[in-house]
Amino acid sequence: MSKIRPYIPVFKFVATFGVIYITLSLLYYGYLQQDYIGMNYPDPVTSQISYQTQQILISLGYDARITNVADNPSVYMFLEKNVVFRVIEGCNAISVMILFVAFVLAFAKTWKKTALFILGGLLFIYIVNILRLVALAVIIHKYPQYNHISHDIIFPAVIYGSVILLWILWIKNPKKS
Repeated sequence: MSKIRPYIPVFKFVATFGVIYITLSLLYYGYLQQDYIGMNYPDPVTSQISYQTQQILISLGYDARITNVADNPSVYMFLEKNVVFRVIEGCNAISVMILFVAFVLAFAKTWKKTALFILGGLLFIYIVNILRLVALAVIIHKYPQYNHISHDIIFPAVIYGSVILLWILWIKNPKKS
C-alpha cells in the first residue's frame, strides 16, 4: 500500500476527470437526441455558431449566407454564392468545452475561482472557435488548395492548442483559499 500512496492524487484526478467527462458527454448526447427540426435545425448551438460566423464574414465585407441542409442536421456556409463548408455538430466546439470543463473541475480547489475560470475559458473557446470558422471560410474561398491542411490539421491544432494553453494556465495558477 505504501508504494501506491504517492499515486493516489493521480488516481483521484483520473477518476474525477472520467466521471465528470462521461456525465457531461452523456448530457450532451441527450441534448443532441432532441428533435430540433421545428426550432433551430440542426441544434440551437450549431445554428448560433453558423449565424455568428456568417455575421462576422458579412462585417468583413464578404457576401456570406447560411442555409440549413435538407435531411441532414447541418448548415451550409456560402461565401460569394459558393458553398465553402458544412457546419455540423462537431463544429460547435461543445465536445472540446466538455473536455476543458472536466479537466478544470478535476483540478478544482476553490469553487469561486474554478467557476470564474470555467466561464472565462468557455467564452475564450467559443470565440476562438468562431474565429476559426471565419478563417477557414476565407481560406477555403481564396485558397481552396489549402482546404485539407487547414480543416484537418491547422484548425484542430488551434482549437485544441487553445484548450491546452488554458489548462497550463489553470495548473500553473496558484490556488489560494
